[in-house]
Amino acid sequence: MRSIHSIATFLFVASVVSLTACGGGDYPVESTVSGSFSVRAEIDSTGSYAGFRVSVLGQRDGDVDTLGTALTAEDGSFAFEVRAPEAGIYPISVERNGTELALGEFVAVDQDTVTVSAVFPLGARRLRIVSTENAAWMAYRNAKTQHNQSMAEVIGPGQYTPEMVERIITQTSAILWNIQNTYDGTIGGNLAKAESIIMLEGWNDSLVVARYPSVSSENESVVEVARAARRSLARLEGGSAALDLLTSLMDSVPDDKRAGIMAEMIVAYADSNMSAEAVEVASNLRRDYPDSPWAEWAVRATYDLENLQPGMEVPAFDLIDREGNQLTSSGLMDYFIVLEFYDPLEPIYQREFAKRNYLADALPAQLFRYVSVSVEADEAINEALFEEQDHPGFFVWSADGLAAHVVRDFNVHVIPTRFLIDPDGRLVAKYTGPALDDLESDLISIINSYNQLAEQLSQQQ
Repeated sequence: MRSIHSIATFLFVASVVSLTACGGGDYPVESTVSGSFSVRAEIDSTGSYAGFRVSVLGQRDGDVDTLGTALTAEDGSFAFEVRAPEAGIYPISVERNGTELALGEFVAVDQDTVTVSAVFPLGARRLRIVSTENAAWMAYRNAKTQHNQSMAEVIGPGQYTPEMVERIITQTSAILWNIQNTYDGTIGGNLAKAESIIMLEGWNDSLVVARYPSVSSENESVVEVARAARRSLARLEGGSAALDLLTSLMDSVPDDKRAGIMAEMIVAYADSNMSAEAVEVASNLRRDYPDSPWAEWAVRATYDLENLQPGMEVPAFDLIDREGNQLTSSGLMDYFIVLEFYDPLEPIYQREFAKRNYLADALPAQLFRYVSVSVEADEAINEALFEEQDHPGFFVWSADGLAAHVVRDFNVHVIPTRFLIDPDGRLVAKYTGPALDDLESDLISIINSYNQLAEQLSQQQ
């Protein structure tokens, strides 16, 4: 038997997954639920199916809130109304005589009619929840489960290749896109549409840009989709086109999404070296949406713009690499440092990895140190890079992942991001996304200048 604490935990997870915030205010969403339960004859041959309690649950002020409930009649039938604060995904529980028999996911939308049935004991089966919304949600969940299983298989020992990851992403994206075609306008369909676009960014930018206009500004994931589209469009057509996309979107998104779009505009301006414009948008975001989660991020963005610009002294760092070497900003003085933030599964980094290795290996040891910091917290995923061969440079990661101090101090929000730091600890340049060619060009200039100076000194002696 599950305790009320396990139900509350399930409620929290479901609310995060479905982007539904329970509790408070009126409960305007009304769904009609009916159905029947029975028991397998070899378990109970009495034919009496009374006493099953079915409940749809929510959260209010941190407590479990019953949104609708009913007891079955003698023949196992039941009917009740669900009243929810918002359309979304909620737990549905079935119990009898104090024992919980089933816990599933129920999609609540206004004016929906849902049928629920089951024959107990369920075994490995689930509650049968029949409605278009619930069918769309299960299709979405099944596609995501299969995707996660496939990804887990390819990152196993000796199996990972970028081509395999790309194949899985392309396949899952196609499945999700078909789900949204079949269940257009449903919660599951809208999520499937958004994720079919988001996961393609960096793998198929042209398809991202082509699909993006089909996403409604009312879609719960519109900010995430806009972020993927902005990055894809920037790679294909440049920063100006990407900024135009965000500017046009500001006029159409709901007010609760504008702070997220403004945050993406800050990044877009910064990526286009338009610091003054980025700082202005950050100031506006903090003023207009002080209670938004983006407001705190805007403070960090402003710090980046005002403190992590070329010529400025970079934040101090103290790192331990995978081989136990201590790497400190003070200990690396007198060297040029390439400080690279990466994710081993990020498609851009995967495509650039061979060239990254070539550059790191070619850099003169008397001039450079190449330090790579992973934002992936899983040690197994990080170590997968080294299963067949070692790679030049110092590799660093920790269980803190994106929350690691060095990641936060350098305000990394695009992967990969690279910083070129001079021997005095000052920033030379920052490179975000697929900018390895720009880094290479700057490194060659430094090496050429050093060689010319060395030749001049040699001639003077």
